Amino acid sequence: MFILIVNQEPLGRALAGELVARGHEVSYLDDNEEYCRQVSIELGCLVTLGETTNINMLREAGIERADVVVALQEKDIKNIMVGIFARQFRVPTILSRIRQEHYRHAYELAGIQSLFSAFEFLLNNILIAIEEPSVKRVMRLGDGRIEIASIAVTLGSPQAGRSLDTLWQRPAFPKGALILGLLTAKGQAFVLPGERPELQAGDEILMIGTPDDVHRVSTLVSRQR
Repeated sequence: MFILIVNQEPLGRALAGELVARGHEVSYLDDNEEYCRQVSIELGCLVTLGETTNINMLREAGIERADVVVALQEKDIKNIMVGIFARQFRVPTILSRIRQEHYRHAYELAGIQSLFSAFEFLLNNILIAIEEPSVKRVMRLGDGRIEIASIAVTLGSPQAGRSLDTLWQRPAFPKGALILGLLTAKGQAFVLPGERPELQAGDEILMIGTPDDVHRVSTLVSRQR
């Protein structure tokens, strides 16, 4: 894919590096000369130095042929402007970081389908680390109401020594949740639920469901006190 990153922060440079390493064609637009120089030297991708909300600069950076545009600027209004231009050029996928929540509706009107909030991400992860240290959020889907999560089988878990299928047979297992499989601590193998693997401490259960579903499954798997 051809991916245009419109950037004003270190996150964009790190993202560009990951995408190049994965074989994507990346274009990087930034108004900071030093950042552009670093990206050009380190990655060798297309780099454009210029005003990030200038339509001519966006064209020079390749917005007209982009499959994905990622806006990672310091001000929400600039990200929204990039989203409007990207929609004008019929870019299939438009992503952006949102800084202030009251701009969310404006982002949606601009056609930006996926928004990422660093504040919300950090807040949620701190709460999870405090309340549910055995849970790792792998991915959030749609508007965040559904997520894929990894739940560790802790030492002393009531599920340890039992087959995976006994977990979703328990009355307290949420009806809307789905177990995707098990990553075993021994051998690091991924096992499908149909194989009925036996759970051991250190294994990780991969599931999909609402945040409440994840919390309820975590409670079933965690050590009883």
